[in-house]
This record gives sequence, C-alpha cells and structure tokens, in this order.
Amino acid sequence: MASEDWKYQKRFLRDELTDMVFYTYLHNKIADPEMKKNLEHLAETEKEHANFWGNELKKKPGIDINKITYRKLKYFGLKIVRFIIGRNLIINLLEHGEYASVRKYKEYIDSYKGNEDYKKKVRDLITQEMEHEDIFAGKISIEEKTIQKSRDFLYGMSDGLVEILATLAGLTAIISNNIYIALSGFVVGISGTFSMTLGSYLAQKSESEYKISMLNRKHIFSKSRKIDDLIENYSKEASNSALNTAISYIVGAAIPILPFVFLSKYAAILVSIIAVGLTQGFANAVVALSLNTPILKTAVRASLLALGAAGITFIAGEIFHIIFHISLL
Repeated sequence: MASEDWKYQKRFLRDELTDMVFYTYLHNKIADPEMKKNLEHLAETEKEHANFWGNELKKKPGIDINKITYRKLKYFGLKIVRFIIGRNLIINLLEHGEYASVRKYKEYIDSYKGNEDYKKKVRDLITQEMEHEDIFAGKISIEEKTIQKSRDFLYGMSDGLVEILATLAGLTAIISNNIYIALSGFVVGISGTFSMTLGSYLAQKSESEYKISMLNRKHIFSKSRKIDDLIENYSKEASNSALNTAISYIVGAAIPILPFVFLSKYAAILVSIIAVGLTQGFANAVVALSLNTPILKTAVRASLLALGAAGITFIAGEIFHIIFHISLL
C-alpha cells in the first residue's frame, strides 16, 4: 500500500484543486452573501488540502507537482450542469461530491499501515470535508421547496417519457404509417396528461385541505395576517401541482413523439429510444443528486427500465401482428 501512496495522493490533489477552482467559480457567480462567504471559505480550505497532498508528493522522487492540475473536463462538465439545472441542484451535487470525498479518504486511511502522524492529518482532512457537507446540507434545507418543485417536474416528465415511448413502440409493430403512429401517441399523450394532472390535483388538494383544517383548528382563537397568507398559499398548492404535472408530462411525451413526425417509423423509433434513454438518464441523475443517492446507478437503471418497457410493448405488438395478423396502414 505504501508504495502506491503517490497514486492516491496525486488523485486527491487533483480532486482538491478541481473543487477549489469550481468553488471559486461559483463564488463569482452566486449573489447570496451567505453562500458567497461559505464558498470562499470552502475554496480556501480546499487550497489548504491541495497543499497538504502537494507537500506529501514532493517527498516522492521523480514527481513534479507543477505538472499536476485540476480535472479540466470535470470542471467544464460542472459548469454545464450548473447552467442546466441551476443553483439549487448544483448545491446538492456539491454535497454529493463532499460525501464522496469523505468516503474515498476514509477507505484510503483505513487501509493505510504507515505513519500514525500522517494518518491523524488525513483524519483531520476528513473532519473538514464533513464540515463542508454540513454547510451544503444547511443551505439545502432552506431551499427544499424549490428543489422539491424541480424534482416533481422531473418525475412528471419521466412518466411522459416512459408511457409514450412504450405506446409508440407497441404501435410501431402494427401501424405502417409513421404519421399515424405520431397521432396515436399524441392522443395517448392527451389522455395521459389529463389523467396525471387530475391525479396530482386531487392528491395535493386532499393534503392541502388537511393542512388548512389543522391550521384553522390550531389558530381558531388567534388568526393573524401571517396565518391567512399561509392558508392562501396552501389553497394554491393543488392548482400549482396540477399545472407543473401537466407541463412536465407534455414535455416528456413530446420527446418520443416528434421523431415520428419527420422520420420513417423504424428510424423514428430508434431516435426516440436514444432520446428517451438519454433524457430519462439525465432527469433521474438530477433527481438522484437532489436526494444524494448514487447518480450513475440511478441514471442507468432509469434508462434501462424505460427501454425495457418499450421493448416489452414492441414485442407485444409484434405478437399481435404475427398471430392475429393485425396490421394498420
């Protein structure tokens, strides 16, 4: 293990440099004074950690630390993700990254058999990384409502993606005309939109009415303007939830339908499968990072499930076509 230390140390140095550069970038982009202060502190701490790993690598013969830089591809990717998903969810991504750093450091030091003083210094780094995670966790709790709204949108879009792709895949096996397939998908999309929207509205309406009822009971003798405003916000939740569900489902449904408007049916189903797989993977990756669950695993699983649903309905359509000779022009 000791002979391989430099490999781990080099990897940790690049990670710390990347975090330092990205925290500095975010510090210059975010207006929130509290978050700016936290990011400045985090960047300084990551710089100290980078110096620690750099000093350890200087002790190794033949290693020029001046040639070791931050991970440019990861930094560029984080900037793109921040642009796409906004500030709230990028904070979740950073918390996820801090947790990953803690885990990597712990696995490394648990297997290290060398100098005890060195192990203590690395454990101090782990403690500081855990403090970083707490900073992000506190900020997330403040913005949980915004994050939940984004998550609900992505869930609704995911429903539209899977349901419509599965429908189109089944219809591809028995309908020859690509425009007819697109129109059929459009009809199913309308039906699905109303169904999902109504379900979302009724579920949220019941929850909101319960919260209003409990609020009225609790403050029956102490009504105030603040309570009235809270009741008004609760009363709007159902309609807002229904609108978000409708929009997100339509966005999801449009992705697999559009290729059938412009391409032949087999080319269209191929493009739809690729588009849905990528979109489903990305959407669920965003949900995963907002929940601090494994990002890649969640994205791949969601994509495979969506493609599996499409594959099953396509096979079902083919069976109807072969056995019952059902075929529409």
